[in-house]
Amino acid sequence: MAISNLEFFRAAVEKDPNNTFAQYSLAMEYRKTGALKDALEKFREIIRRDPAYVAAYLMAAQTAIDSDNESVAEEILRAGIETATSQNNSHAAGEMQDLLDSIL
Repeated sequence: MAISNLEFFRAAVEKDPNNTFAQYSLAMEYRKTGALKDALEKFREIIRRDPAYVAAYLMAAQTAIDSDNESVAEEILRAGIETATSQNNSHAAGEMQDLLDSIL
């Protein structure tokens, strides 16, 4: 029997908890399955453990918005914009600014 994507990514994270991509993939799978609370917790964990991982900020904010928690999304987006800007990642900063503008 084939394992589900969720089981696959949980196993990957268990095998290597420091693998940010595996953590991100698990968070995305939680989001895809509608487990928004778990997804947001995982995205926030990624941001705490690897604050330079810019993609986690945008997805955390989108997940917070989908969970009707715009104040959390605003906080995450402001931090993400700052992080992306410090990395000269104007594309990611612009996407996050657009999302922030849409909720203000």
